[in-house]
Amino acid sequence: MTGTGFEAFGLDGDFTAAFLAARRVADLAERDPAAVSLAAVDALAGLLSRNDHARQTQARILYRDAAGVLVTLLASAPAPLAKASRQALGAALAVPGKPRLAAAEAVGALPLPGLRGPVPPEVDGEAAPSTFAALLDRAGADPAAVPRAAGRSLLVPARDPGRLVVVKRLRRDEDPRGLALEAAWMERCAGLPFPVLCHVPSPCRHGAARLFAVSDLPPGAAGLDPSGRCLAYLAEADYFRYPNEAGRPLGGEALVTVMGRAALLLGWLAGRGIVHEAAIPLFHNRVQRDRRDDGGVYDWRLPGRLDRWLHSSLHPNFGPSGLRDFEHLAAVPPGGTGGGRLYRRMGDHVVSLLLVAGSAFRMREPRLVGRGPDGRPADARHLFDEALLARVVAEVFARYHEGFAGAPPRAMPLCPDTLVRRMVAEMGVDRHMTELLRLADQEAMTDADFTTFLVSRGLPPEDAARRRRGEADVELETGPHLGAFNNRTSLPELNEAAAAMVAACLAARHERDRRGE
Repeated sequence: MTGTGFEAFGLDGDFTAAFLAARRVADLAERDPAAVSLAAVDALAGLLSRNDHARQTQARILYRDAAGVLVTLLASAPAPLAKASRQALGAALAVPGKPRLAAAEAVGALPLPGLRGPVPPEVDGEAAPSTFAALLDRAGADPAAVPRAAGRSLLVPARDPGRLVVVKRLRRDEDPRGLALEAAWMERCAGLPFPVLCHVPSPCRHGAARLFAVSDLPPGAAGLDPSGRCLAYLAEADYFRYPNEAGRPLGGEALVTVMGRAALLLGWLAGRGIVHEAAIPLFHNRVQRDRRDDGGVYDWRLPGRLDRWLHSSLHPNFGPSGLRDFEHLAAVPPGGTGGGRLYRRMGDHVVSLLLVAGSAFRMREPRLVGRGPDGRPADARHLFDEALLARVVAEVFARYHEGFAGAPPRAMPLCPDTLVRRMVAEMGVDRHMTELLRLADQEAMTDADFTTFLVSRGLPPEDAARRRRGEADVELETGPHLGAFNNRTSLPELNEAAAAMVAACLAARHERDRRGE
């Protein structure tokens, strides 16, 4: 099967003939990549780009096998075949639907031997005893300033103008090594040559201890560590400024710049083997976190609905000053780029960035959400500037690609305008608002937990008190969600875009590493 064009004939046939021909070429590519002809590569490219078999139930398997051949050739064939395969994969990523997803999945499993993460910081949970006043003095706080609560943290203006002391408290039953790890990553990242502005706070230490045990901390949110263990660090005053802040979200060039910078930083770190694992919290189903093997965490590679997308986007771990919440940084282990693990994490980045971009438009009128008195879903489509959002989409991809692969992309693997139209249609109308607290989830709660949960999900306290745990499923208005409860996502185009963008980055990085750049 070398140089005869026989593969093209088989791959151009009906579904069964194409399926068998693809398997034959795949077997040959595994045994002897150099024996596959350029004609076969052209035929595989044609099979994927034409998408003749889209209606076949097993079409994704056929396209996955075809794309898998191209990935094998990209990784191990002589340069002409590898180059042709790279071009064929690029063309397949531009074809919406099954060819794009199959090509992206195949590229996502491509190993990148040249990408190795650093040795992760070693930490323990040691906490140095301190009073609150002594801790603030050590961290550089203004002694006349009054602490302000922000979630589990206390914010205090610093003696140095334009700076802020943050005291981040440990949650009850939380492993203190998580907070210590955040301090360790801050220390590690302080010396990195970031390509653009990325402010890294300065953690406060007492000898080897990165945490403090402060018995007289001011009262804070519920569920905090009773021994007052905490992390303290000094940050810029706008460290908690968000691109989609309610009532004053960024717009125009500022939005494009900040979103592009965040994409560049996330891609650049990933390209150095460091991934941020929580740009925003992504869940398929928060309410079932404790009884699902996956903890309810969202996997964008699957078609499930996205839980509370707007709520998840409100406090992203990036902003005008760069990245934040360094406790969520993780080093890619040796060999950790294969099997789709890096592919999934990078896709999380893209999904998060695009959700935050969409939320910036919704936050122009933060009260326009949910259902009206007549039961109709809120329609906020007029808040979106489609041309601006399309620019953000293009900038996110271009900068993420530049950060990860070291150069801007040659081409965009999708049409931003088409994606944005679908984003506005789904993100702009709150069609999916409900979730169910099922009986199985209620069984794991106490009566007090049950009532507290209902109130936390928006039920009036008096209504929550009348409910009896274990009597029936409880319908709650907690959206907007992207998709109905226990159903598919209403915006599959977002997942498809993440697949195409990440695969394009991975393929370009592989090509760069192969050239030895």
